[in-house]
Amino acid sequence: MNNRHQPRPNQSQILNYSGGWMGVSAVPGSGKTYTLSLLAAQIITAGLINEEQEVLIVTLVNSAVDNFASRIGSFVEQFGLMRDMNYRVRTLHGLAHDIVRERPDLAGLSDRFNIADDRDSDEIVKAAVSGWMRSHPEFILEWTNPSLNPQRNSDLPKKWEDLLVKLGRAFIRQAKDLQLSPQQLRDLLNSTHYQHSLLQFGLEIYETYQRGLVLRSLIDFDDLITLALNVLKTDADYLQRLRYRFPYILEDEAQDSSRLQEEILRQLAGENGNWVRVGDPNQAIYETFTTASPDYLRRFLKLKRVKAYDLPDSGRSTLSIIRLANELIRWTIEDHPVEELRNALTPPFIRPTPPGDPQPNPPDKPDEIYLYMKKFSADGEIKAVVDSLKRWLPEHPDQTVAVLVPRNERGSKVVAALKDAGLPVIELLQSSQTTRQTAAMLEKILKSLNKATDPRLLVDAFKQVAGLLYPDGSLSQHTLQQAAHLLLTNNAPENYLYPRTENNWLEDLHQRDDLSEQVIALLENFAPLMRRWQQAILLPIDQLILTIAQDIFREPTQLALAHSLALLLGRTAQRHPEWQLPQLTEELGLIARNERRILGFSDEEPGFNPDDHPGKVVVATIHKAKGLEWDRVYLISVNNYDFPSAQGFDRYYSEKYFVRNQLNLEAEALSRLKALANRELTALYLEEGIATQQARLDYCAERLRLFYVGITRARRSLIVTYNTGRDMQGNENSPALPFVHLQKFWEEYRRENSA
Repeated sequence: MNNRHQPRPNQSQILNYSGGWMGVSAVPGSGKTYTLSLLAAQIITAGLINEEQEVLIVTLVNSAVDNFASRIGSFVEQFGLMRDMNYRVRTLHGLAHDIVRERPDLAGLSDRFNIADDRDSDEIVKAAVSGWMRSHPEFILEWTNPSLNPQRNSDLPKKWEDLLVKLGRAFIRQAKDLQLSPQQLRDLLNSTHYQHSLLQFGLEIYETYQRGLVLRSLIDFDDLITLALNVLKTDADYLQRLRYRFPYILEDEAQDSSRLQEEILRQLAGENGNWVRVGDPNQAIYETFTTASPDYLRRFLKLKRVKAYDLPDSGRSTLSIIRLANELIRWTIEDHPVEELRNALTPPFIRPTPPGDPQPNPPDKPDEIYLYMKKFSADGEIKAVVDSLKRWLPEHPDQTVAVLVPRNERGSKVVAALKDAGLPVIELLQSSQTTRQTAAMLEKILKSLNKATDPRLLVDAFKQVAGLLYPDGSLSQHTLQQAAHLLLTNNAPENYLYPRTENNWLEDLHQRDDLSEQVIALLENFAPLMRRWQQAILLPIDQLILTIAQDIFREPTQLALAHSLALLLGRTAQRHPEWQLPQLTEELGLIARNERRILGFSDEEPGFNPDDHPGKVVVATIHKAKGLEWDRVYLISVNNYDFPSAQGFDRYYSEKYFVRNQLNLEAEALSRLKALANRELTALYLEEGIATQQARLDYCAERLRLFYVGITRARRSLIVTYNTGRDMQGNENSPALPFVHLQKFWEEYRRENSA
């Protein structure tokens, strides 16, 4: 083992492990992946397992699977053994799939069961919600803010549908985590005589959803986990065989474990087994989206039988960045104005590496920390970041840099601004800008084809195509706008697209002296394309998209994306033979608006390594950035909307303006579901508004941890900004409370140390 891999003293404590239950709290940059990988290699090479046994490593995301497998294999090779033997790396879903696939009969499945992907699940839930809304108009009336003016909120039905689809998904996920089938849930409601419209909504959506899965011969990922646990509890002999096969279980990112994950691993480990859980409760940032909670790891670490250790030493960041991160922990514990949030962050504090460490901290440069309290507008903040990067990048071509955002929508705007400025960009968002632009272009063309006589839709399609007709960039904005205005004011589009001798709109334009030749030529070039596509409208959707793409796209990337989108919609059309062009077009719209996650449609690569991309700006959500690090980090939108602190003036993403009394409907529904499952139907759980208040606290705690994660992605330089933005009521945002404190702390620290 060379000096670069020489373990630190705290890491050596963990590497001395030989058996039993062990828990490790690891700060950012402490080398937990290295330590866990090396521990797996040591167990394999020390003869602690037999030839037919495996060390089981369970991690959070697919990209970490390859990283672990590569590291363990490399370590095993250094010990002179074959790299791919005696270990298995899985996500929880991958492990559950292995268990169920080996014994599908115990799960009540056929050998050829299939798993629903996000698209399948979304389609079933959306259809169920649409049906519910039609048959239960009183539900919407019950929960809508009575002060809203319906005439000024014409988009309210769509907003309600989006909210109820999200609520339906969350309800189903929580019910499955509680191991309640639709029938068990209905029986509970009948036996307790408890009636509530949110529970009734959730139950009926759940029932419809499960029927939809059965009709398609599918199970979803939540079913997979529940079935895996049932299999382990059903067949003691099979469980014993698995315990023999996996005598050591190493769990990474344990702060994001769920109740079912903990139970599955507890079953596999057994009371006398070998189970190591490594994580950082301060980096638990997935509670809002999943049933995960850092409380499971925290409770595990306090068990008497668990050997608990810390990995506090980190060589990732400068002392200044470490100082800021530690101050955020200290302020949260001691001074946060809301007492219920003082346990959101906990020790250990980050410790810089000792002298002689193989991974020393970067040289400290306090002047590389910028905490700006300037009152930026939403667009102004992005412009300031882009201007800063235009100055910084040419002087630091060998360094890495990222702009981290709290939400995908904000990231999309940052990407667009960076590309407009000609800066090289890599996206780690829900979908890439190229995907969104391509989907948007095709969506607008299809909308126009579906309503050929609508001048507005024709203009939308024209604007998408016009620039592509002049790839040399010779089309002026003035010409484009003039041509678009002519199309918009033409009340008879058929005289343009299908002219007759007596009604030829283009011929009439030739008679006008106020129009340039380029304006008329542009309109003449667009018309035959639209005619060709309208003739192709009877083709299957995939062939229609390919026909359009071949006519307008020249870039290989756009052609490849159009081909992928064509295949995607072709499969969707096969699953929904009743769908017409409008429904298929809406699917493109979801992708264009960054509302649909499409696997394989992103610049993100498995095992993404920022060090492979110096001189390029990585734009990522803070969630996607977890586990990564850059020399320079811009942390933006740190305001009281994206990072609230449970103050009276804060606003919350999950509390929609059109819902009465600022209620968080998801929290209200899930609180009642849990109370019903636990038969705790008391005022504490059922009084309206209590669940919303608790959800605020939970969300604020998670956003404190998200801020901590964002800060600790930076190695050398950190820039933090906020924007005022505006919520639906027109209220301006203010800087987030922890940001305000850190800015004052840093000013005082710099003043004291410069005196």
